[in-house]
Amino acid sequence: MARRNARYSTGAKAGRWLAVLLALALAAMPPLVGSARAPQAVPALDPAATSAQLASAAERYRELAKDWQPMTGAEPLQAGDRDERVVQLRRLLKLYGDYTGLPGPVTVAAADPQRFDSALQRAVERYQRRHGLQPSGTVAADTLAELAVPPTERARQLELNAKRWKKLSLPKEGRYLFVNVPEYHLQLVEKGTVTLRMKTVVGKTSSRTPTLRTRVTNVVFNPTWTVPRSILLTEMLPKARNNPEAMHKRGYRVVNYGSSNTVPISADGLIRAAGGDATLRQVSGPGNTLGRVKFVMPNRQAIYLHDTQAQSLFDLQERAFSHGCIRLEQPEELAYALLRPQGWDRTRVAQATTGDETLNIKVDRPPRLFITYITAWMDNHGRPHFRRDIYHRDTEQEAAD
Repeated sequence: MARRNARYSTGAKAGRWLAVLLALALAAMPPLVGSARAPQAVPALDPAATSAQLASAAERYRELAKDWQPMTGAEPLQAGDRDERVVQLRRLLKLYGDYTGLPGPVTVAAADPQRFDSALQRAVERYQRRHGLQPSGTVAADTLAELAVPPTERARQLELNAKRWKKLSLPKEGRYLFVNVPEYHLQLVEKGTVTLRMKTVVGKTSSRTPTLRTRVTNVVFNPTWTVPRSILLTEMLPKARNNPEAMHKRGYRVVNYGSSNTVPISADGLIRAAGGDATLRQVSGPGNTLGRVKFVMPNRQAIYLHDTQAQSLFDLQERAFSHGCIRLEQPEELAYALLRPQGWDRTRVAQATTGDETLNIKVDRPPRLFITYITAWMDNHGRPHFRRDIYHRDTEQEAAD
């Protein structure tokens, strides 16, 4: 967290050049892959194989329904507890394949089946990871809610997503970006391997991130932000009227449509903005809403990928907080990956993100970008993963089918 916050320190040049010095050290490191730089690669996405695996998993879950019994009660459970519901929990996790029964330092299931031991705690953590929950090992309300979902409902979720995967056509060569909205992650695939993976923040339920197929054409360092009209009317104009001085300090200026010249916020400027003749634009710099990096891709909805000052959101499991655009956990790493074939290294990326000068770099080989909505998939070990239907699209698709 300290490293994240350091990127947005308003302290001066020493802090900025520290980032450059850090980049010099990073530049000497070999390329790493994963989340966002993990020590190992994972296989590329395979829609056809995943679709078949999900369909097969759906059949297994329908079989599991014959032996499924829901847990009783709503009180949390954690390691060390002794409760009759521990027997129910262990049975459920064994049914789903998360409980292996492998002994641990305090495994006592055979001697006392009502004791929440370390083996059961590890099983709970595995289950939580598969369902997009914080792997705490504690069975609280969120985990109980997932455990209460019948296998027949999971089977429908698997079948529905098998259809989605079947319709998905991903390149087998070259490089592309894959964003799965309910998973809150972005992946860069190069030569059939996921070489970069990072967390994302996506649109709120009231401002959903759309599914898209496009290309990333430009990387913009130190971008300005022209406030979209919907946000202008509902959020920014009331703030500007209430405290124009504070908005000015945050870098907001009035700009007429069709002009690049900005002027300080004034009563007349706000009237023109409200009437549709002008809007607000935030100047580039460390306080900009888009952060230090923006990735441009052609689309009608004006959606793009970008940096963010709200780094603490990446510590959350569910991250639907934006106005529709996709915020990235490590935008500098993506910029480096996309511009590396053009001779950029991490030092140059770090230098480009200092200061206030806007720098717009065209990507020579624009990678395709797929923004998808998938709530179930299989991991490399053949285990199904589920995510919450944050936009209710599963429900809508099921009703349509």
